[in-house]
Amino acid sequence: MSHRLDQAFERALAYLDQHLNEPFDLQVLAEIAHIPRCHFDLLFTALYHMSIDAYVELLKSLEAAHLLGFGKQVSLATIAAKLAYRNEQHFIESFTRSIGQSPESFQQAPDWGNFFAKQQPLKSFQADVSQQSEQSYSVDIVSFDAQSLAVMEHHGDPALLPQTIARFIEWRRQFALSPTNCRTFNLLYSSPELSAKTQYRIDIGVSLNAETQALVSESSQIMLKPIPQGRCAMIKYSGDDIDLTAAIDYLYRDWVNANDVTLRNYPLFLERLDIGRSTSVEKQSGSPLNIQQVLIYLPII
Repeated sequence: MSHRLDQAFERALAYLDQHLNEPFDLQVLAEIAHIPRCHFDLLFTALYHMSIDAYVELLKSLEAAHLLGFGKQVSLATIAAKLAYRNEQHFIESFTRSIGQSPESFQQAPDWGNFFAKQQPLKSFQADVSQQSEQSYSVDIVSFDAQSLAVMEHHGDPALLPQTIARFIEWRRQFALSPTNCRTFNLLYSSPELSAKTQYRIDIGVSLNAETQALVSESSQIMLKPIPQGRCAMIKYSGDDIDLTAAIDYLYRDWVNANDVTLRNYPLFLERLDIGRSTSVEKQSGSPLNIQQVLIYLPII
């Protein structure tokens, strides 16, 4: 991906505008933008401050509002089919979430002031592409050695992630894969802050050596996945999980856009250091804040 990100995404966004009446296929968008699918969600969120799912939902809802506002007799089922919603109920829920008014209510008495306000994110959309972070981070190019992992996949509501982590910790204990002798990794596929409840994806992993790999086998809970050898852009991060997102956004939005690099077809991953030994500091509000040492790796060619 040696071209600028705004040019890459312009092609994908233009395709979306022209195919709102077709099912949403993220793989197709990634191919049009020449961006590996595993990076598309995080890149889009870093650039535009909304998820690709929320963007598509807003586009479809605004188009549906036009059809409802100027077509008093058109049925909801007709609009749902025209804009490739899964069904009429999906259309009703999506429209109400995006516009703040149910389709039936909008059709009978459209709130055009609110409708135009909902278009504001689209008006400022392109301006966000050129925005750069006020804070910068030191980025090193490193060679990462191949690493075998045992991972537990989390795919769904971010609010349920602590439960997945608890199950993974218990599984680690059963195989004596303690943080003192095994490295801890996360493979990131989307942003927890902006992902839909059913779309958030992250892998929680632990490193395996030849001895432990012989003991571990795949199951309904555990998958064996490798991190391949290769170059990575790396940030040494120290802070809390909230500011960690800002560091990831910087790497995708500012550093990638400023450097002539090609992303490898492998997701961004974190190595969490000092697991179980995180220090707590007091925020200005007086509540404790856990400080973690994290290595952020972005695979590049």
